[in-house]
Amino acid sequence: MKHSFTGRCPVCDRATVYGSQSDWLRDGLLCQHCQSIPRERAFAWVLETMCPGWRGMTVHECSPADRSISARMQRDCAGYIGSQFFPGVTPGTIHNGYRCENLEALTFADETLDLHCHLDVLEHVNDPGKCFGEMQRTLRVGGRMLFTTPVYDGKAATERRAHYGPDGIQYFAEPEYHGNPISDAGSLVTFHYGSDFADLILAWAPRCSVNMITLNDPYLGVLGSFREVFIVTKRS
Repeated sequence: MKHSFTGRCPVCDRATVYGSQSDWLRDGLLCQHCQSIPRERAFAWVLETMCPGWRGMTVHECSPADRSISARMQRDCAGYIGSQFFPGVTPGTIHNGYRCENLEALTFADETLDLHCHLDVLEHVNDPGKCFGEMQRTLRVGGRMLFTTPVYDGKAATERRAHYGPDGIQYFAEPEYHGNPISDAGSLVTFHYGSDFADLILAWAPRCSVNMITLNDPYLGVLGSFREVFIVTKRS
């Protein structure tokens, strides 16, 4: 084991050892019990610390995994709604155990949700402005968006890398794909967010405030790159 730390995992709430065989801790530093990774543990800590009443809320998670903090939210929150985007499936209907939703055009009614959650989704969307507009619309006053997405050190301006159009995909940079919980083809990266990301969020969701939490804690197993968690709160 190249890297090893002891602590208590915020996902499974057990004393544990975090270990990684490589220097890429973001995806390699695993909890020995639940196999969670740093961004999942950072998200879980922020969820519990900043939204302690989440178990009694109406929670929508976009593109959940079938493990880790997604499985815990589904198990512990009676008002949990997990969604995936299934091309060709009627939005708002249930397919393969999930509600079919497009984050850019949600079917939820106005001000009916307490919490929107997603881990590493926004770097794959076509129009983040529409996503934030829809999340703002569907949140109750005081509701929150809680999410992770990579923000690149040293990048001042957000960069669009690809665009889905009526004639197919237009690439502006070398194609980059990340894992997809419902497709072996992966998810195309459409954006690299820069230090202007918080300002963009405020422009896209003007009724909201933005906070970014960056944990660096071996005890929580939150180390490595891209560990930021965003909390966007809808004001009155």
